[in-house]
Amino acid sequence: MAGLFHKFKNNNDTGFGASATNQAERLINKDGTYNVTRTGVSFLNKFNSYHDLIALSWTKFNLLVFVTYLAMNIIFAFVYWFIGVEHLGGMIANTPFEKFMEAFFFSCQTFSTVGYGRINPQGYLTSAVASMESLIGLMSFALATGLIYGRFARPNIKLLKSENAIIAPYKDGKALMFRIVNARKNALIDLDVSLLVTFLNPDNRMMQFLPLKLERSTINSLALSWTIVHPIDEESPLFNFTQKDFEEIDLQLILSIKAFDESYSQTVHSRVGYVYNDILWGKKFVPMYERSEDGSTTLLHLEKLNEMVDAAI
Repeated sequence: MAGLFHKFKNNNDTGFGASATNQAERLINKDGTYNVTRTGVSFLNKFNSYHDLIALSWTKFNLLVFVTYLAMNIIFAFVYWFIGVEHLGGMIANTPFEKFMEAFFFSCQTFSTVGYGRINPQGYLTSAVASMESLIGLMSFALATGLIYGRFARPNIKLLKSENAIIAPYKDGKALMFRIVNARKNALIDLDVSLLVTFLNPDNRMMQFLPLKLERSTINSLALSWTIVHPIDEESPLFNFTQKDFEEIDLQLILSIKAFDESYSQTVHSRVGYVYNDILWGKKFVPMYERSEDGSTTLLHLEKLNEMVDAAI
């Protein structure tokens, strides 16, 4: 393979640099995140509360809100307990556990500023704690409301990519192919795709980055699925390479996608990385869409995104 890459300019860089003698297992993970672990960061700089809370999954976010709400009210219930539940007027509980639960639910009512009125603070200290709790509650709910709005308002593309890239028959030769589909009903328009290959150059064991020319790099809209094709012809850096060659040079592919989301009226981005063993040879994708039986609409089968059959190349 020596000397095969001299005719191709190495003007592209993913930001990982070219001086490494070995590539990471992945440069880009399957979910589009960078496979980078940062060390040497100070304790305070490790936390970016707003970014973490915005980027958190909805399940974890809702669980965090519930646990925080529960923990805050348990803490204030213990505060009222230590001050003395006799300073909470209107209690009807008899046992210590019932009194603690009364204090807990009074805390919930104060924290949320509901205040049903049966239980009320008596004495300066209890009233001061209740006043502070209501202030913390107001600020907490304002913060949670802002975060929920930010999470809903943040552009979030739901673009599904095939689990594998494939080497498939193409015209009189073969091509590298991927498939993507929009999982939502919103309209994605003016899609622009770029494909970059990175590998260890066998001549100098340096990382090299080369753009791969696509059959079509832009489309007006993504109404159905889109099979992205890189023809492996004499102009391709991958020409005459075998599956074993891909492994020897630790080949990786980085697919970047940019589109305009009509729902948010903003440009959205997505990316995915593939390593050499994510590339399947001698396959072709099964069509994902068909006309309905009555001919009135087109059926798009998202579950067929990764379906493929054997094909001679």
